[in-house]
Amino acid sequence: MIRDCDALPGRSDEVAAIEKVAGRPVLVVVRGAAGAGKTAVLGAVRQKWLDRGMKILHVSFSLGAANGDEFGIAAVLTAFRDEFGARCEAKMAALKRLSVPDDTGCSPSGSTLFTELTRLFGALRQHGPAAVVFDDLHAVPNPGFTVAAARHAGCTVLATCREDETVEPTLLTALADQVVDLGPLPDGEIDELIAARGPVDPAVAPAVREALGSLAGNPGAVLGTWEELRRTGRLVPVRGVLCLAAPDAPIALPAGHAFVRRIGDLPEPATELVALVATAGRFRVDDLLALAEAAGWEPPACGRAADRLVAAGVLGCDEPGTLFVTSPALAAAVLRALGEQRVRALHGMLAEHLLREPEAWPAESALVADHVALAGPELRAGPAAVALLCREAAGVLPADPASAARWYRATPAAGRTPDLTRSLLRLLVRIGRYDWLGEAVAETVAAGVPAGLEDELAVVAALAALHTGLPVPPAVADALAGRAPLVFTARWFDGREPLCLDELLSAFGSFRLGAPPDLAPARDQLGIWCGRHDLVALFGFLFGDEYGAPEGGPLALYHRVITGYHRGDWADVLSASRALELSGRTGTPVHCHARLLTAEILSCEGEFELAAAWLEAGERCPLPAMVTWARTGLLWRSGRLPEAIEAGWRGYERAAEAAERGNVVGLHWLLVRLAMLEAEADHPARLLELHALARKWYARYGGRRLRMAELMVTGLAERDLASARTAVEVVRGHANQSDLMRACLIASFVADEPRPWLHEAYDIARRLGGDLLRMGIKARMRERGVPLPRQHLASDDLSATEVRIIALIRDGLTNRQIAGTMRISEKTVESHLTRLFAKTGCRSRLDLATASIEGRLTVSGLDRSGTA
Repeated sequence: MIRDCDALPGRSDEVAAIEKVAGRPVLVVVRGAAGAGKTAVLGAVRQKWLDRGMKILHVSFSLGAANGDEFGIAAVLTAFRDEFGARCEAKMAALKRLSVPDDTGCSPSGSTLFTELTRLFGALRQHGPAAVVFDDLHAVPNPGFTVAAARHAGCTVLATCREDETVEPTLLTALADQVVDLGPLPDGEIDELIAARGPVDPAVAPAVREALGSLAGNPGAVLGTWEELRRTGRLVPVRGVLCLAAPDAPIALPAGHAFVRRIGDLPEPATELVALVATAGRFRVDDLLALAEAAGWEPPACGRAADRLVAAGVLGCDEPGTLFVTSPALAAAVLRALGEQRVRALHGMLAEHLLREPEAWPAESALVADHVALAGPELRAGPAAVALLCREAAGVLPADPASAARWYRATPAAGRTPDLTRSLLRLLVRIGRYDWLGEAVAETVAAGVPAGLEDELAVVAALAALHTGLPVPPAVADALAGRAPLVFTARWFDGREPLCLDELLSAFGSFRLGAPPDLAPARDQLGIWCGRHDLVALFGFLFGDEYGAPEGGPLALYHRVITGYHRGDWADVLSASRALELSGRTGTPVHCHARLLTAEILSCEGEFELAAAWLEAGERCPLPAMVTWARTGLLWRSGRLPEAIEAGWRGYERAAEAAERGNVVGLHWLLVRLAMLEAEADHPARLLELHALARKWYARYGGRRLRMAELMVTGLAERDLASARTAVEVVRGHANQSDLMRACLIASFVADEPRPWLHEAYDIARRLGGDLLRMGIKARMRERGVPLPRQHLASDDLSATEVRIIALIRDGLTNRQIAGTMRISEKTVESHLTRLFAKTGCRSRLDLATASIEGRLTVSGLDRSGTA
């Protein structure tokens, strides 16, 4: 339940509608599901009415109700006593006597009790308008009697009820002058609710919403899930930002949540049915009879349980009659309560029953295979079950390889033929299930390594370790000791040496079944992927269709980091980098590489302290050119140009030593950065020295990256527009936004007409989101007399509310003042600003106001003066 009205966004319209009835003798009923925010709305309205000077009495039936108190009289008396103390004892005396049965056990007549209630509520209005706010009506049997008395007394009455109650809502809505329904909140408001918990990684809110499913719009369920994640250690701070640990693990509602309790209160087998539907690949209404027979339950009881679960929205049922869970988080809570062993036992019980009566399921044998696989060790898979698993897996393999892999995995490792083992291992690589792959390798080794399969096992053991971030288990390493894939993997986890392409090709090049790819034409691209340490891209090239890109794990996260950086999606880079800190062993080359890119981005955004922390964590990286590039960028942007130049040349010496050994990763970036620093410092001799160095390294190693660096440095050192323009076109062809921005800036330094270059650089910086980048480019524009580019937005790009907010910002109003002027919450203003920043590319209120004043926001409805 949401008790803090300031913590609940998205209800401003409802609050405004209720607030208008202040002082009128009306009954307003706020209706919604448990957790919809009814109490928060009541709290917000109550505060606004208090600000108007109204007398407010807040009656919470859940706090003051007593056993056998049909009308909640005790709660009313408690509320009066809390509000007025001893002053109201005389007025409450009659009601107190009437609320207690006499010596004969008889209760007073309803009319007498109603009269005294009305008189007591009427006393509130002696000195002006008064309101009575009733909360938690579900806590007493007949609250409508008491609510009606307050309404009859002439008070403004505000009451809440749950939409899932069966009797009281009908009575209350019949009495109500106005009914306000609290529906699900939209995704944006739910994200705002989560963001209000503190600095939160942007990946957390979508993960919570996806897990909640049909409950994603329920703020109580969202906050309950948030607290459960926090309590179980799943929300971990990574340099000040809360991130979701183990993102692939299920997210569950807390055990005591109202929705979970509701399932637990249903008779058997409701809980078991939810567990079966949640874990089975497919569970049909027609399977209920088999379940009843297998478990010894009455078939009507199974049917009633399914009906009640569907009616409650816990389960859904599609047209063919397949049941499904509507909220994975709710199902996860049920599974956790039952326990893994009990859930497996349910599948095993059902599988045994179906295997005993094969004539009952010949057309649906895939369902039986699913229950056999899900039973795990709770079911001893005999020859018939193993034959069924293999037959069904082979049948679905082309269309559903994931199910085939699950069923093959369920066969006993000791009984698998070498061919079946090989097929299973390759299938797991093809579908990208490296967690399953590691388990399958360990099982195979424990059962005895099949002759002739040692080299292939070493490859897949290495792939499992690299993708999951978990070193090869000792038993597997001992059984396959000395083989190249395991040597490669050990060096990877050691993290002290950069990735070597030839070593990678030697270790994994033989895994592909078909003809190996032609490496010669792709050698430069392979070198780039190797320099980036992007194993996902490298394995994808080497293995072709036999490789499944992972959805999670350190390599998948790092692939997001490196591709996001190059395409300019810096927000995703920061999110993936934080997640990577919680994934696998953190000393690998990809962890270090990601930290340096993160430090670079944060320094571009002016987050110098945070950038320094990431840089310090990444300095162990075996890439000296990359480390120096990130360090000089931080020094430069924090206003320490001489220190940046000194650190750059000092670091270049180490980078040159590494380059002599063949490690040129990041050297192109370092050369360009040093050239830009020396150009800013007006050191032409140093520029010429860098020009010679760039030509030297390009001549020795070649490649697109060093060619780009040679062209950029030539453009700066010799003021050669042709070289600078060529550099722009080279970079543009490979979609690296940061490099393209730098190339455009260099072209603007040497061009007689810098406008198009500066405008393109500014547009890239705006998309990247680096405030300092744009500020530097704007300063360059002023120096060269180039006006800022106008940003044109279509008339429907901004809502009327957003246009009004921009105008008020230009008038100098704070977020709080804007909220008061527009009669919306401050959180809603912040939510609109977030969307405005995304639409306009602005990064702050000041930037938004400046863009409007300078005419860069050309929007219908907002003139140059900022008036809407």
